[in-house]
Amino acid sequence: MSHKITRREVLVAATSALLLPTACASVEERIIGEKQPAKYAHGVASGDPDQNSVVIWTRISDAQKAVSVEWLVAEDAKFKNVINHGHQATSETRDYTVKVVVDSLKPGTNYYYKFLVAGVSSPVGQTHTLPTGHVESLVLAVASCSNYPFGYFNAYDAIARDPDIDLVVHLGDYIYEYSETGYGADTGKRIGRVHEPRHEITSLADYRLRHAQYKTDEGSQAMHARHPLVVIWDDHESANNPWMDGAENHQADEGSWERRKAVSLQAYF
Repeated sequence: MSHKITRREVLVAATSALLLPTACASVEERIIGEKQPAKYAHGVASGDPDQNSVVIWTRISDAQKAVSVEWLVAEDAKFKNVINHGHQATSETRDYTVKVVVDSLKPGTNYYYKFLVAGVSSPVGQTHTLPTGHVESLVLAVASCSNYPFGYFNAYDAIARDPDIDLVVHLGDYIYEYSETGYGADTGKRIGRVHEPRHEITSLADYRLRHAQYKTDEGSQAMHARHPLVVIWDDHESANNPWMDGAENHQADEGSWERRKAVSLQAYF
C-alpha cells in the first residue's frame, strides 16, 4: 500500500536527525554566494520580521578594534536593485556583532542582504517580510534543544534546504551551558565537537564564546542565511532549570545568579 508522506512526518524525521553525527555538505552548497571569509566566520542571519521590517545580523569575526560595517538590502541576489543600505559601528562592547532593523519594506516580499567591511563582503542572506491579509498557507519550521556535542545540526540543514518554509520558530535551548564533561560529552569527544570554552559558562565572555561556537556549525549557518527566525530562550541559554532566585545548575561558588542571568541574556541578544 502506498503512503503519502506528510509535511509533519518530514519535520519529525528532520528533528530526529538533529542528533545524528553525520557530516554536512559544504556551506557554499546551501548559502547564497561564496563561502564566508574569516571576517564572517559566524555567517549571517535575519529574524523578527513583520509586514514592513526585518532584523539582519552578522559578526565581524576577526575584528580587534571598533569597525564600521556597511549593510545592503536588495530585491535581487545580485544586488542590482538595492532598496536600503546604511552603516553601523561595532566594537568589543557588542562582541563585534551587527544587528540592524531594516524598515520601509514591502509586505510578503523576498529580500537579499549582505554586509561589507573594507571591501570584503559577507555571504548573502535571504529573508522575507510577513504578508498582509489572507494567505493560502503558512509553513513554519519549529526547532529547539540544539546541543553542540551531541551531533551536527542536520535538522537545521534540512530546514535550510526547504524553499516552502516561511518562518523558523526556535523555542529555546539554542545553546547548552555545560562543560566538556557535561551533557553529551561522550558523543562530543567521539566526533570532535567538544564545548568551548571547556568549562561551564558563567561569565559574559563565556556565553559569547559558546554562542560563537554554535554559529560555526554549517547547518546552523545555512538555516540562518536562508530563512528569518523568531526565537525565544528556554533554560539552557542561562542554566538548567532556573527559577526566580537561582537554577538547578547554578552553584554557590559560581557567583551571583542575577549577574549570570543578566550576562547570559546580554550575549543572547
